[in-house]
Amino acid sequence: MILEGRLKLIADLVPSCDTLADVGTDHGYIPVYCVQQGKCRRAIAMDVNPQPLDRADANIKKYNLTESISTRLSDGVQKLSPDEADVIVIAGMGGQLIMNILEAGKDIITDNTLLILQPMLAAKELREFLSGNGYDICGEYVSREENKFYNIITVRRGKAEITDDDIYIGRNLADNSPDVYKDYLEYKIRVNEKILAGLRQSSADESERIEIVEKELNVFVEALKNVN
Repeated sequence: MILEGRLKLIADLVPSCDTLADVGTDHGYIPVYCVQQGKCRRAIAMDVNPQPLDRADANIKKYNLTESISTRLSDGVQKLSPDEADVIVIAGMGGQLIMNILEAGKDIITDNTLLILQPMLAAKELREFLSGNGYDICGEYVSREENKFYNIITVRRGKAEITDDDIYIGRNLADNSPDVYKDYLEYKIRVNEKILAGLRQSSADESERIEIVEKELNVFVEALKNVN
């Protein structure tokens, strides 16, 4: 199987392990690819709905991997046992839903688990949640597909000091994704400037929200100044 874009980057971040669990697996592309590449001995493709699991099953059979990859109907990680998976991928869903999955699965996700998270929305809020709930953000990466940018965050249990850059931009993003880093900063500046323009035109009192967005905008502006 050939992967591209965000799915390829997510799969590339999976280290050599015994068992991978892919939450919200959809077509099962990441488990199939990782088993084919020898990244994991076995994989569990998980989803809350049966239709995506049917699609995953079809791909698993297509690539003759039924002995290595199983499917599991599960709300988040609820059907996993603690330490059953060395790596858990939770990708392609909103940041709030990822937070809900992590909160509900806090007794399943152990110190031995590597999480690879890819929020479609609310990346900053997800980072804040991680920082405040006993997770260490190991690093962050960005994948660009045409005009869209996707944040990918690697996480383990543990506490670490966190900066505004870590929360707003992503930890070590300049080093981890140098090819798209400058474009990503410029994109985030444009987004925040557009939000600010709308807030300033509002007839309601948006002073508190304006202050929040201005702070975020300034973080990206200062980071862009430091790009060579």
